[in-house]
Amino acid sequence: MKCEVLIDWLTFSVKKNDPSEVIREYLGLDPALFQDTGYSLLGYNKVLRFSDICVCYEPRENKHFQNMGICVSMSGNGCRAFETMSKLGAKDKQGTQSVAFPALFRLLAADETANVSRIDIACDDREGYLDMEQIIAKTRANAVNSRMRWKDIHESIDGVNKAGATVYIGAPSSEFRVRIYDKALEQGVEGHWIRVELVMRSANANAFVEDMTNSENVGKLAAQVINDKFSFIERDDSNISRCTVCDRWQNFVDELDKVRLVSREVIQHGVERIRGWIENQVGPSLYILMKTMGIMDIYSIAASSAGRISAHQEALIQDFQSLCLARRAATL
Repeated sequence: MKCEVLIDWLTFSVKKNDPSEVIREYLGLDPALFQDTGYSLLGYNKVLRFSDICVCYEPRENKHFQNMGICVSMSGNGCRAFETMSKLGAKDKQGTQSVAFPALFRLLAADETANVSRIDIACDDREGYLDMEQIIAKTRANAVNSRMRWKDIHESIDGVNKAGATVYIGAPSSEFRVRIYDKALEQGVEGHWIRVELVMRSANANAFVEDMTNSENVGKLAAQVINDKFSFIERDDSNISRCTVCDRWQNFVDELDKVRLVSREVIQHGVERIRGWIENQVGPSLYILMKTMGIMDIYSIAASSAGRISAHQEALIQDFQSLCLARRAATL
């Protein structure tokens, strides 16, 4: 697929009191999968968590914040877990289209108490339409047609070498903001993968979710938002509104217009990231120990560390165990 569009963050609240009810009815998941985190979040005293899906309840209300109900917030991995494991919606035969999010959005649209405070739409170019260096250069040259005046470029350095850059359009506190970066570089994978993230809050988020209930083509909606908010241009006219849209950018947006909401099967849990780090960083050292001290010595080192496990790390173990159970159940 040349371009992909997926939901990469979602935060919403509903006027309910029972977190188990919200987990079953709005997420289509088993409440038994969720673990008590023991910490507060987003103005709520208690949080249940499963695979980066947080369900916050018992709000700390005052004269300014009242009747907050229950808040659900899911990051990128949480969105992928929700898509692949939720029982909401009728599953498509190929497993490539997301059905859980459209079903959730219909539930939220039908609930007058529901409020979507944030949604992130990730638009991925895997074909080569976009060139990150060109985007950076056009941002620096203010070759951007947008009502958003705030623009920034964050560059990271690995030693003395440039290790990537992120272009931001829109202020951090605004209800609409754009992030553009090299996702392949961030993930350390080969190939072309530029991500354009649309971060929508409050009215923008609610409007997008409402539009999603009336359209199966999220790519068309994303393209409409992009065309309304900003574009990269050629400075071929003194009036910026009459400048020609850059060919690369126009081709990318035109391709987005054809894309449906993608469902990703790949979910990398924190435990799996730890395993990857051990394999890449200390794998040779483990091999030396195994060949010299024996496999039981490595086991002894791990077992002796059990007393140093933090509450957060113990929660990570329980969460991964729940995820494994849910993965197995999803294949039945």
